[in-house]
Amino acid sequence: MLLTTVLLSASIAACGSQSGADETTNETPAAETSQTENAAADTENATEDHLARIKAAGKITIATEGVWAPFTYHDPETDELVGFDVEVAAAIAKKLGVEPEFKEVAFDGGLTGVSTGTFDMMANGVDVTPDRSETYDFTDPYAYDHAVVVTLASNDSISSFEDLNGKTTANSAGSTYEAMGIKYGTTVSNVDTLGETMTLVLNGTVDATINANTSAQDYFNTTGTTDLKVAAVDSEVTMYAVPLAKGSDNDSLRAAINQAISELRADGTLSEISVKYFGADITAE
Repeated sequence: MLLTTVLLSASIAACGSQSGADETTNETPAAETSQTENAAADTENATEDHLARIKAAGKITIATEGVWAPFTYHDPETDELVGFDVEVAAAIAKKLGVEPEFKEVAFDGGLTGVSTGTFDMMANGVDVTPDRSETYDFTDPYAYDHAVVVTLASNDSISSFEDLNGKTTANSAGSTYEAMGIKYGTTVSNVDTLGETMTLVLNGTVDATINANTSAQDYFNTTGTTDLKVAAVDSEVTMYAVPLAKGSDNDSLRAAINQAISELRADGTLSEISVKYFGADITAE
């Protein structure tokens, strides 16, 4: 009788042990569940395109220099980031239904950040060129300009872009104007701000600078200088547009920004912002 009881107890214990093992096997550890949920979330995010992610975040990050008046600079009195490009970008963000988040960075760093995904877009008078179009998908243009050569008013040796060959210029690294300087045979010194550029011309450190006509005229008007002049104007029109990282992930974002630009042009907003900063409408081709 004792033996039977012992055997029966052992049998029950064994069955209980097996049942527990089965229950343990069927349970999913919390850590594994969390990993599965995270993976599912990542998959869902991966299926969303750039515009969807921007809308989900409620903001769009915008690279800009903040040192190139009147496109992007700080108000001397309030230190607020202002400028033509700043207001245009903010208006585009409003059309997208999100808040603009400006990130001040050097010109070349801004472009690199767009291509790597650090920034969603760049607003800094970025003109469309064949070389850039290989790396970026550009929106429709929102403004038009011309490149000019600025020299000392007393300099009679430069009256065309071709006259720059063998001369010295100053421009932001990675800018179209730096590339133009190299194209026309100049030795380019890199600077961070428009003011620095003009100062180098004024004190004779460099022979000239290539820049946007709008920026040059704004500098002349703001400073009242008569010691500088526009020595040459490029006949080719400069088109300013928004650069986006290349790829289908940005197709809907590009379309949305194009629609915003079209609406802002149609309702007169672009023209109003342009007149505010340039005294003229540069948004019509």
